[in-house]
Amino acid sequence: MTQNLSLFGSLVSSEADTRELKYKLLPFDEPGATSMGELIASAGAIEIPEAEALELNEEHDYTRPIGRFTSVEEREDGIYASVNVVETTAGNDALKLAHEGLRTGISVEIADPNIVDGRLTAGRLTGAGLVVRPAFSNARLVSKETPLENITPEAPFVQPEALNAGATKLDLGAVTFEAAKTGASVQAALADLVPADDTGKVYIKDQEVGELWEARKVNRPIIEKIGAKPLNSLFVTGQKKNRTFAVADWAGSKVELPTGKFTTSRENWQAKSKAVAVDVAVELVEFGSADVISDLYEQALDSYIEQTESEMVAFLVAGGTQIPATAEDDAISVVNAAADTLGAIGANMSIVACSPDVFATLRKIKAVDAPWWLAKQGSINLGNGSADLGSGVVLTSDPELAAGTVVVADHRAIDYRESKDFRYKALDLPRGGVDVSLIKFNSEKITDAGAILVFSGVGVTV
Repeated sequence: MTQNLSLFGSLVSSEADTRELKYKLLPFDEPGATSMGELIASAGAIEIPEAEALELNEEHDYTRPIGRFTSVEEREDGIYASVNVVETTAGNDALKLAHEGLRTGISVEIADPNIVDGRLTAGRLTGAGLVVRPAFSNARLVSKETPLENITPEAPFVQPEALNAGATKLDLGAVTFEAAKTGASVQAALADLVPADDTGKVYIKDQEVGELWEARKVNRPIIEKIGAKPLNSLFVTGQKKNRTFAVADWAGSKVELPTGKFTTSRENWQAKSKAVAVDVAVELVEFGSADVISDLYEQALDSYIEQTESEMVAFLVAGGTQIPATAEDDAISVVNAAADTLGAIGANMSIVACSPDVFATLRKIKAVDAPWWLAKQGSINLGNGSADLGSGVVLTSDPELAAGTVVVADHRAIDYRESKDFRYKALDLPRGGVDVSLIKFNSEKITDAGAILVFSGVGVTV
């Protein structure tokens, strides 16, 4: 089984105008701190391959290569090497840190180490990894003008007493043997580098996924069925004929004819409005995107759609003909009765709005049990709470309706109008902004309350 050992070296020279870094890979006869205790490397003990076969990585992660050795040699005081750093983002960062003296450490990688009494007596050099803090006393950056030949070893490293206090002397050879049996590897006491240290997100980039989806209500089934006519004035007026001119039985024989008259009236109502405005900082537009303004309009219109549909439901409930239901009246019997009532006055059933609990009972109806107004649908299995039943009837579930409520209406009994979108933009010069506003007017009028039937207390059992 191959064993692996990592020991620290140090940066000797960095040329600011080149991509070459020169390291003292491994000092001889100097104790270095490993995760298993102190270890001393011996001269002549390490097998050194050709430089081209050796790679430099980051933190002993072989999936993050950062350079290739251009030379490696053993000298009297240790093993020296030159490394050419690749031109990548990680490589550029490594060079910058080295030139600034912020990352001068290197951890040499040795395979099949032989350790006797805390001394490394044999092994094979396989590469090295960049680290922040070397474990040997010769971890220093020498001026780039200093030739390698003039570099002399410093005094032997002496472990500070504070670090030795209470330490237990380990037989590193025995520990290495035990690690080999379990498949573990012996490494130097490396500084921890974790994702939390990359607060600048240099290495771990954020994955941009764009705008996150969120549910929003953008349809108005009831208003769409009624139809929104153009609104061109703040005031709306309409004429109405009171149909009282009717025939009666006549005896004939020049008997005086029955007589009668009819009257007309004019009704008036005022449109109402909804509006929103915001002062957008000019930085968001000039340095960001003009889309911010279109997004504001889109959100405002979404809000308008949701509010007007809810208001229409409440308007129909308040202005329609109220019909209390009994506990025995279920959704099907109520709608059937409503169809008969509307037909008797010359109206058609085109809107059926149910509270969610009533609508849930309709979803359970099987095709064989469906009434005529569900015949083309067969059965209901709707996810969005509304459907066109194919016979001119729109069925919808509306959470604005109280439990046990069903509204059946002829859409012609409601006059609904909307203005165009009044969009305004103006520069806020004193404060450096863009004022954005949306104003929209709408009007609603029930022209025949008898064609709008509101059933309450409908049973929810099938």
